[in-house]
Amino acid sequence: MTPSIFRRDWQWTAEMGPHLRSPFLGAEKLSRNHSQAWQDIFVLMALGGLREGRYLEVGGHVPIDNNNTCLLHREFGWTGVTLELDASHFPHWKRCRPDSKLVIADALSIDYAQALPQWFGEDRQLDYLQLDIDPSINTLGVLKLLPLAQWRFSVITFETDVYAGDTRARDESRAILSAHGYQAVAKDVGVLFPPVSPLPIPFEDWWVDPQTVRPEIIEQLQAINAQSTWPQDLLFAQ
Repeated sequence: MTPSIFRRDWQWTAEMGPHLRSPFLGAEKLSRNHSQAWQDIFVLMALGGLREGRYLEVGGHVPIDNNNTCLLHREFGWTGVTLELDASHFPHWKRCRPDSKLVIADALSIDYAQALPQWFGEDRQLDYLQLDIDPSINTLGVLKLLPLAQWRFSVITFETDVYAGDTRARDESRAILSAHGYQAVAKDVGVLFPPVSPLPIPFEDWWVDPQTVRPEIIEQLQAINAQSTWPQDLLFAQ
């Protein structure tokens, strides 16, 4: 595979489609993705290009660039709820993704046992859970507030920011999610963050619910992750 295909900005191009380790329906029509480290492609690959899925995005920040749900929402018809603390982002969301549901709130102050049925009804299986607020110990706090015994999430990305030296969020989240039957398919996924390092730094764990994600995808990702934490290696055959 030529280096020009996988540029350092890690953005999808049409040439990447044939290199997907697990091709999904709709990949052939993609023109770009939006995530910082291929999370949107990971979600689609894990779920076979699922259309009209549902997400809970904790920590939305901006609606397009480096956003994990933009591609799902715009190109695959997903709906969901985005939680964001900073109200200054509200006009940008309303301008760029006017039909997305954005809730300006402190994610640590929400009673999720009450809020989730209000947002999603009584079907307690959501397709994607993003957990990403700062600092990572607050992300762990949100995880502890979620009614994990009652609600299931097919795919989870949990930002640990372990590169900063605090391992508490990573270690405790792994124990919690494992205890609830989730499987880590990629640990310490790397991201490019030049202010810290010219090489990818470990910042996130990727999880799936083995009840909804095919075992061959789980086994494939885990085997690759044992050798590499690069998102390109996990998702694309090079």
